[in-house]
Amino acid sequence: MQDPNADQFEQVQSLWSDFGQLLRCYSPARQSRVIIKLISQPENFAHPRGWSSQHSLQRKWRSYVVEQAFYTHYAPRFTHCGNLAQLIASDAEDSAVTKRLALVLSDLNQAGFDYRHQQLSPEGCKPVLAWLAAFHACYIHQPPQGLWDQGCYWHLATRPDEFNKMAQSPLKQFAAAFDQALQQCPYRTLVHGDAKVANFCFSADGQEVAAVDFQYVGGGIGVQDVAYFLGSALSEQALLERSEDCLDFYFEQLSSALGKRVSHQECLAICDSWRKLYCVANADFHRFLAGWSPAHLKINRALQLQTAQAIDTVSAGQLLK
Repeated sequence: MQDPNADQFEQVQSLWSDFGQLLRCYSPARQSRVIIKLISQPENFAHPRGWSSQHSLQRKWRSYVVEQAFYTHYAPRFTHCGNLAQLIASDAEDSAVTKRLALVLSDLNQAGFDYRHQQLSPEGCKPVLAWLAAFHACYIHQPPQGLWDQGCYWHLATRPDEFNKMAQSPLKQFAAAFDQALQQCPYRTLVHGDAKVANFCFSADGQEVAAVDFQYVGGGIGVQDVAYFLGSALSEQALLERSEDCLDFYFEQLSSALGKRVSHQECLAICDSWRKLYCVANADFHRFLAGWSPAHLKINRALQLQTAQAIDTVSAGQLLK
């Protein structure tokens, strides 16, 4: 789908696994630039790391359908709605022969979020942590209708191929217990599901952020996003030395945002429950990496320590009551 008055097309990037492309163009009718996400399921699916099963193909296609559903039905309710792209129009064809989807979105660069980062300092993480806290508070107790029942692209049920490739280890032995602990938490919200630093757009001063790529948004608990984000943004040393400071800040922001939606007692219960599950969220992601790419740089000392803590915690029965 294309605005007949749009011109000056520029390719921003190709989509993962040859699923299409992201374009930027100027629309004279809107007198602004827009982003067009053109998705088309490839005839010959070839995952760049070799995970090219039908399960993987179907998961990837559904992720774009979920993204359309989020932008259509959920994004307008976000209290920080200016800090994510707005859906302008969409069009889809989903048949046995052809699967195509087009999303026309507002351009976050034009909105003032035109800086990207690959790594951040603990201080630089604060605007993203505040955004995540606002997002998680906004959708507390929200059923993920039309989204993933379990958000995050790495959760156990959606990664059977990678799990089967894992070597036998305590991490594999406790994988189901980690997943159960995360699912059984009674305080659920919507999670972004792919909250890596590359999916956040920053203002020039770094104090304001907006998020993109809502393909894996769904049910979960806030620290799943937080663990994944910090692991993508901080150096190994910073993770070892400053993770607790970052968690303190996130939960301060979360408490403030939740105060407008739940009782003080429930707010305390949510923060206590999620904080205890932070190590489990890390271990759950470690399980995915160990099967998907066992030599990945993110499997560092900080992640291994979080996993060891999660194993000790689950072994003691502290989370499976």
